[in-house]
Amino acid sequence: MAKIHPNCIFLRALLVLIASAGTTTCQTTLRVISGLGGYIAPVGIVEGAPNVFYSTGTQSAFSVTVQGKVTGLASFPNGDNLNSQLVSAADAQLYSVDVVHGSPTAGLFSVGSQPGTERTYPQQSVSPSLSQNLPNGSLLGGGCSLVTNVCYLVTAATNGAVTPVYQLPANNYSLYPIYGADGNYYGVGWSPLGAAPSYVYQLTPSGSFKTIYNLPNGSIGSLGIPVPLIQATDGNFYGVTPYGGNNGGWGTFYKVTPAGQYTLLYSFSKGPGAYPHALIQASDGNFYGASLGYAGPSLLFRFTASGQFTALHELPPGNGQCTCFLTQGSDGVIYGMAQNYGPTGAGTFFALDAGLAKPAPRELRFTPQSGAPGTKVLIWGYNLLSPSVDFNGVAATTVTSSGPNYVWATVPEGAVTGPITVTTPGGTATTALPFTVE
Repeated sequence: MAKIHPNCIFLRALLVLIASAGTTTCQTTLRVISGLGGYIAPVGIVEGAPNVFYSTGTQSAFSVTVQGKVTGLASFPNGDNLNSQLVSAADAQLYSVDVVHGSPTAGLFSVGSQPGTERTYPQQSVSPSLSQNLPNGSLLGGGCSLVTNVCYLVTAATNGAVTPVYQLPANNYSLYPIYGADGNYYGVGWSPLGAAPSYVYQLTPSGSFKTIYNLPNGSIGSLGIPVPLIQATDGNFYGVTPYGGNNGGWGTFYKVTPAGQYTLLYSFSKGPGAYPHALIQASDGNFYGASLGYAGPSLLFRFTASGQFTALHELPPGNGQCTCFLTQGSDGVIYGMAQNYGPTGAGTFFALDAGLAKPAPRELRFTPQSGAPGTKVLIWGYNLLSPSVDFNGVAATTVTSSGPNYVWATVPEGAVTGPITVTTPGGTATTALPFTVE
């Protein structure tokens, strides 16, 4: 049985599990709340504004604050399938996908921070699962044709147009591609039929595809559980698989270099940690994840980059499994949506406070590359909430945040050619390239 680490790791569940105020010991106190209504089985989690998180549930999109206030933003007909997480965009909207019940079509939709801001876009035959936004303002994802079941890696525009970038081999899937530091796309592909090995791949924006490494047979299995791949701050790729490993096939934590060198860092055992499926890197450089809990209670855990494992918190049995989506908030706390957890198995929003520093901004890209004072510049990166911006030391005229990845800044009078600097409560980052003032 995994035990809580002696560090004071405090789980605060905010919809179904809410910690008692003023708790100062390492003991976790849980309070169960029922009645989530239509906001059941949440998919994904994104901090759209400081301390406000967004997700999709069954036929709904909603926001929830760290105080537990839930706001419904959009609802869809019974039987429709919201098969994608919300992804923030440069236009201050968050995008997802509605698969229309009884129709071989799907369409993007978007919501703002308030009810009544919902927009819908044209239906089409390829249904994407959006994974993240891109520096040029478009969205990235994996998608399959609802007519032929052929699957693709796709980009999507904020006008709703979905463009296939690469057609995957027959019976292959990849739901959560990521944007790499080198400007290419990366992800994990697999066949749910088990006819071929799963693999880590690279795809250039022009459509050139190559396999970086074939993962060991049996790593993904036949359940089709989406598997994460993240590029860490050291430039390497890390992931978990729900199967495989050296302890009976209960899952792995691994590293793959961009050159294709694979390292098995940890093999899970039967018990609370079995079937790992979620993974993020936090501001302390460590990796945090969650297990499904099919072989015991669901578990929240931590890894170092060398594979040292720490069990952090077990979600009590009897209330369903985790199936969690995790993110580190701008306040340093790790937040999650547990899809099937709670007294009725409806799901919950929770927070794991590990005493971490606020995440610093990083990986800044910007467009346009040049302009006169008064030009609006779109800055893309990570951890960009509550920003201030300067152009080579001169403060931007106006600064507007659009979710955690985009900032709009206006070039000020008196600015001269040089780098752009973004400062948030978590730190400062400076662009590698200069902005040319005309």
